[in-house]
Amino acid sequence: MLEIANCKTILNCTADSTDYSNITSLAKFHHNDISYNEFFSDYMLKNIPVIIGSASDGWNCNKWTKSDSMKINFHQLREEIPNISVPVANCSKQYFNSHEKVDMEFHDFLNYWENEQKESLLYLKDWHLRKERPQYDFYTTPKFFASDWLNEVLCDEGKDDYKFVYMGPKGTWTSFHCDVFSSFSWSTNIVGQKQWIFLPPGEEEKLKDKLGNLPFTISTDKLEENGVKHFVVRQNPGEAIFVPTGWFHQVLNLEDTISVNHNWFNGTQIDSIWEALESNLKLVEKEIEDCRDMENFDEHCQVLLKASYGMNIQDFVGLLGKIAQKSLDKSRCFDEFTFGDNHLAFDLDRINHILTRMMKSNLLKEENTKETIKTIKEDIEMQSR
Repeated sequence: MLEIANCKTILNCTADSTDYSNITSLAKFHHNDISYNEFFSDYMLKNIPVIIGSASDGWNCNKWTKSDSMKINFHQLREEIPNISVPVANCSKQYFNSHEKVDMEFHDFLNYWENEQKESLLYLKDWHLRKERPQYDFYTTPKFFASDWLNEVLCDEGKDDYKFVYMGPKGTWTSFHCDVFSSFSWSTNIVGQKQWIFLPPGEEEKLKDKLGNLPFTISTDKLEENGVKHFVVRQNPGEAIFVPTGWFHQVLNLEDTISVNHNWFNGTQIDSIWEALESNLKLVEKEIEDCRDMENFDEHCQVLLKASYGMNIQDFVGLLGKIAQKSLDKSRCFDEFTFGDNHLAFDLDRINHILTRMMKSNLLKEENTKETIKTIKEDIEMQSR
């Protein structure tokens, strides 16, 4: 196990708002030229994208490419991964605000890709390969992204994680979107190049139509026409991109590409996670407003929130409680990383902060949840005395 971030700079960090108008370009570092503490304070806490080079050094999945040509090693993929069912998006067909998806046998997808049967642009994405093959050690989370409350708890509980593999031929793409739960994400290319178009938070408002809907796809011409601030980034093999909260983006595979991706969150942007949860709960309540007089209306709203959003308030409080307890016990770990005392103290402070804020919300109505929050806060505050 490797301990990260035990210096006092972590403990003294505060989550101040960032003036994105001052950003003129996105920084790029070799992974040896930036420390965890610098990434934490200068990028994660400030919610600014950054590119980190050679992030996949030493990963076993580098064998998925041919060393002499950096092309896809289809034989190696067939040898290492059995012919299991995988989720595939058809980038030629829109389905509501996403691409049409089907399940496909993995080796059939490889046959399609290798033989260049490009009648449709098929993109294997959101594949939980790590969960499906837990003994298959094909990558390691870069240290910069180790403070991952979401996957730490979900993996402890044996639930679906937010760790994904993406594979697709040149021309496959992901439509304009902001990540689930208003979370962070990171994406590391194993092979191939991607083009990312990033919008700082708030710039997406300039693209909404009269009904408040955002476009399915964007172009640099359209962004410039509407005066939208944006950044165009080319991601090379081995590079990891940190995608902060609220940064809408669109991604195009410029070449045949394979990447590993996580969605995640932690104490640095926990206010944004709560605000997104509140916003989605308000939408649920508005949607069934005519049923407000029904028995157990609030409980029904939480069920619908869970179904539509993937998480409700009880889930969120439960996750915070587990991270708080493990931090108090100094038993937290993620992949091969543990956390220093100052990092744990920062996390506990942020949990206490967001629980205090939640208690003031008029959307927090269930007494059992309120009692759980009080208990977590008491445990945290007792340690700080």
